This record gives sequence, C-alpha cells and structure tokens, in this order.
Amino acid sequence: MSSVPSRKEEILAKRAKLAEIKRQRELRLKELSTSRLGTPDPLELASPTPSRANNREELDSLISSLVDRPSSTTPRQSSSPIVRGSRPTSAVGVGQVNGVDSPTVTTPPPLQAQTAGFSTQTLSIAPLTTVYEFPADPRPEILTYSKAVQTSAPWSPQTHRSSEFSDSDDGRSPSKGRSQTRKHLSRRERERDEEYRRNIRREVEEELIALRLSESEADAPLATLASQNFPVRTLTDEELNAVTSSNDFLDFVEKSSKVIERALDEEYDLLADYALSGLNSLEDDDDEDGMMHGKRGRRVREAAQFYDERWSKRRMISDINFSPKHPELLLAAYTKNMSAPNDPSGVLQVWNTHMASRPEYLFTSTSDILTAKFSPYHPNLIIGGAYSGQVLLWDTRSRSIAPVQKTPLTGVGHTHPVYSLEIVGTQNANNIISCSTDGVVCGWSVDMLSVPQEYLELAAPAPSKTEDIAPTCIAFQHSDPTYFLAGTEEGSIYPCHRYDRAGAKAGIDQKLKYAGHAAPVMSLDFHPSRGPSEVLGDLALSSSVDWSVKLWKVRAPAVTASSAVNGDPDVVLPLHEFVREDLVYDARWNPVKPGVFALVDGAGSLEVWDIGVDIGVPVAKISPSSKLGDRLAASSLNKLAWEKHEGKRIAVGGRDGVVTVFEVGADLGGLDNIRTEDWVAAKKMVNQLGGGSNSV
Repeated sequence: MSSVPSRKEEILAKRAKLAEIKRQRELRLKELSTSRLGTPDPLELASPTPSRANNREELDSLISSLVDRPSSTTPRQSSSPIVRGSRPTSAVGVGQVNGVDSPTVTTPPPLQAQTAGFSTQTLSIAPLTTVYEFPADPRPEILTYSKAVQTSAPWSPQTHRSSEFSDSDDGRSPSKGRSQTRKHLSRRERERDEEYRRNIRREVEEELIALRLSESEADAPLATLASQNFPVRTLTDEELNAVTSSNDFLDFVEKSSKVIERALDEEYDLLADYALSGLNSLEDDDDEDGMMHGKRGRRVREAAQFYDERWSKRRMISDINFSPKHPELLLAAYTKNMSAPNDPSGVLQVWNTHMASRPEYLFTSTSDILTAKFSPYHPNLIIGGAYSGQVLLWDTRSRSIAPVQKTPLTGVGHTHPVYSLEIVGTQNANNIISCSTDGVVCGWSVDMLSVPQEYLELAAPAPSKTEDIAPTCIAFQHSDPTYFLAGTEEGSIYPCHRYDRAGAKAGIDQKLKYAGHAAPVMSLDFHPSRGPSEVLGDLALSSSVDWSVKLWKVRAPAVTASSAVNGDPDVVLPLHEFVREDLVYDARWNPVKPGVFALVDGAGSLEVWDIGVDIGVPVAKISPSSKLGDRLAASSLNKLAWEKHEGKRIAVGGRDGVVTVFEVGADLGGLDNIRTEDWVAAKKMVNQLGGGSNSV
C-alpha cells in the first residue's frame, strides 16, 4: 500500500502532464485555425463528401489546371478555393486523430485514374500518447482513505476532466473523439479498468466493515470483556438460592406479578347479546346475593370481597378508608390476633379493587391500629392511631412495613388510645388532629412527629360532676378547620375550638352541648355539602351503641358565643332520630348525593337511607356474603367508608376481618344522576324537622 506522500506526488505529476498535453493541444488547434481554409477537418478526411464532384465542368477545369501545374503544393500553402476542393483522399484513422497508435493508411485519390500526371500526397498526424487515469501497474494498488488524507483539489471523474479539452468554437473537438475512442478500448484495457473498480469497491467495503466493528467494540467493551472472562454457565443450587432470596429479585417478582394480576382481573362478558334488554338484567335478580327488591336506581349489589389468610385471620377491622388520589385503593386497619402472640399486634392492608387475591401493600405496628386514613394532601402517606397512644405514619414508597415516623411514648403527646384523627388544612399548610380517651387533642405536622404543634386538654362544662372527658370520635366542618365536634363515652357531643376566639377559649365551648345519646358515641360525620350552595353544610350524623343514629343541626361558632343563659350551657336536641334494631357502629354521608347516608350495625347489615325520600325506613338493606373469613366469628360490621370521587361504592368491614365492597344504583350514588330537585327535597325535609330551633 502506497504511503500518503507518494500518493500526493503521483497526483501532482499527473496534473503537470495533463497541463502539458493541454498546452500542446491548444498550440495544434491554433495552427489548424490559421490554415482552416486549406486544411480539411479530420472527420472529413475519414469520410469525404462526394457532392463537390457532381459538376462536370468544375472537374474538367480542375484537371486542366493540374496538368498545367504539375508541381503539387501542400494544403497549408494554398488558399485557392479550387485547391481546397481538390484535397487528397488520404484517410486518417479515427484512432490516430484521438491519439491511439495505428499505422497510417494512404489511398490514392479517386481522380488519379483520369489524370496520369497527378502526384500522390500523403497526409499523416503524429502519434499521441494515451494517459490513463490509473497507472498500468501489474500489482494492484491498495488505497486507504481517512480524514488525515486531504488534497488541494477534489478528484473528479474522467467525464468531467475530458470537458477541459473541448473546443468551444468547434463542436467536433478532440474531447468528442476521445469519448468515442473510449468505446473502442481494447479488451485488455477494459479488463484492467474492471479490475481497478473491483479493487476500489473491495477496499471501500473493507473500510466500512472495519468502521462498524470499531464502533461496536467502542460501545460495548465491557460486555465483550465480560463474555470472555465470564462465560455462560448453569448456576449452582447455592447461587440460585442466593439470587431468588435477594430483596431486589423478590421486589421485582412481586411488582411484576401484581401488574399481571391487575390485567387479568378485567372482566368482560364475551357472550353479551346487545340485542336483548341488558339494562333490565338487574331487575330479574333475586335475593340470593343479599340484594333487596325495589327500583333499579336504588339497588345495592356486592362487588368484591378481600381477605388474606395470613394477615386477616382472627383480626377485627377497626377502620376503613378509600384513597382520595386512587379510587381503586382502600385501606383496612386490623387489631391484634389473640391466637398469634408472635405476630405484629397491628396490621394495615391496602387493597386494590382490581386484585382480590392479595393486598397491594402491607404495613405493621407494635400496637393495635384503631384508626387510619389516607392523607388527602400526600397520597403516598397513611396516618394511623394506635392503642398505645402513638400517631403512626407509613409511606407506600418505602420498602419497610414498619412506620417511617411515629410519636414517642412520652408524656408530651397521648398516653391513652387514639380512637380518632382527622387531617385538616390546605395543600401547603395542613395538620394531623388526633384525640385520645384521656381528653387530650394534639395537632401534629407531617414533617415532625416528635413534638406536637398543638396541645389541648378538654374539660367538661361546670355542671358536670367530673372534669374528665373521654372523646371517642371527632369531626371537622368542611368550611371551618378551627371548629370541631367531639363525641364522648358518656353520649354527649361537645363543640370545641382549636384556638381562642371572641367569647370563647380554646377547648370545649362551655355554653353549648349536643345531648341525645345514652351510650358512647361511635362516629360523627359532617355533611360534605357539594351542592350549589352551603345549604346542608351544618348537618351532622352521629351513631351510638344505644341503637340509634341522630341527625343534628350544628350551630355556627359565632352563634354559640351568645347562646348561654344564666351561665348554664345551652342543650341542643337532634333534628331526628333513626332508631334501629341493633347497635349502630358507624354512619357516613354520601359524598355526592345530598340526602343519602349509610350505616352498619351489630347484626351485620348495611343500610342506605335517603332523607329526601323517606326518613322512616331505609331505601336499601344488604348483608355481606359469607364466602370468605371465619364463619364461626360474629358477623357484626364495625366500619364503613364511601368512595370519595363518585360515591358509587361502599366498603364495610367487621369482626370477621373481611372487607366487602358494594355498588349502589344511580339514585344512591354517582355523578351521572345529580339533580337540583334532590337538594331541594333534602333541604325541605330538614326545614320540616325543625330547622335548628330544637333546644332546651
């Protein structure tokens, strides 16, 4: 392979040679142009025109002139038109004109037979040397091109270089003859050209292959090294056990299997006949699934049940809550399993409605979990209250099943069980409000649970025989996060203030009390009031183990400041009492329907009420099926929760540890059938029940 300097010298030598040939060609063309009248065109020499001898008289005069002057002159010295017409017919080969070596062929002129004294003139052209683009080297030259090899002018094909020798004045220039000669190359020359082309093509292909290999080796040097140093082999039993028992492998298998289970859970009736009245299929169902008869829009149907044999067995459900961010997720808090003392006392499972075989997340605690909620401002956080008095915080992004934060077991916070907590505020400023049975209400920040941000001790009003008060539940009004109701073990409901205000100090409002229950209050819930106006925002529901649910008209904090008479608290009575047949453990408003609420009782029944339709009997009643869980355990239901976005699903749970999800009809939930008449009917019923003037 030639080096780069030698290649440059060859290119410069070829250019010099081409310039010399061009200069000689220009000189020759110049001489031909000076004697153009006497010198015939090379193409005319090859094929003379016979039309000039048609005239007989011109031929006779030409012969006579030649006889008179026997001495012949060259065409370059004669300027007569007669001499021009009597040029010799010596034929010059096309190869000579174009520079190809060939013998000179001389033929006598056609008029020699008629004129004996005419001398033969021989016209010849000096042979030209053919310059090849590539030297005729028997050894093929291998060229290598790279970015470092550069020339002063780019190389151009033969067709472009031949145009430099063309004559603009004469279309029949040597360049045209050269292009014609190109077709008449010898066999040896054509084979040599083909060999050059094959060599160049092969070199280019080799360069491309080498470039691809270099790029692939640069991209994956480590992979090549690893494949050489660590060949593929079968893992031993010890290595296989080490891989399958690693945390990364287990996390991958768990996450991927959950994705597959969610995808396989999608139910679709492949044999559905759309020509039939499929919408009336619910009306043909009987009570085998616990569904009661009535209008289709007020039906309640069991949708799914969730139970884990390992963690739900012999545990009682203490709280249920739907996720505000992901409606398909719901959590269930469980108490201690008395038959498994080595297991964690508290268990919290997050279920997915699209995956009933196992929970989406599992969390534990060292104490019984009595209440738990999803944070509405941090969807990944779950806040719970324990029997030990601790406030716990779990994070679904953490790999640990233990709480990521929890309050200390000191006298700074709670020292008694935490049965209820709420998360109030805004996205940028929110707090956790918890209450324990020792009468202490604390406010916590999600960022720091070591010390409470607020500390408030509740004391009973003056006429009470004791100052001790044991709150079992609290509820905040949606429009005022500084004012809340607290239900107690004695059955009374007290209005409380988080901060001092005009006419009232922080703590229990001494001038007002809501009385009506004769047993501990189990739940409190304010109306969500998502209607056109806050017409029902002051309504509250309370449930108790005195077998009743009561509807209250809550007074505003400004009104309570001037409601006391003679220093005694003003006692407010409920608007209406819903007497049931068993202990009522929980009652909750529907988040979208104005007059709909649901309750669960000790008999294991779920009842759905609509005060805009009837306040005497429920519009629907159903019990969970006994397909899962401990059939020998009591079937009472302790907690319920509505799905917060559409209000079409209710989740209930009880002593058997089974979470059951029900779906309600369009008249009892959902955003598709919201009417203004429902709000008007509910408000009208509240006005008929007394408005808020029921007081003693």
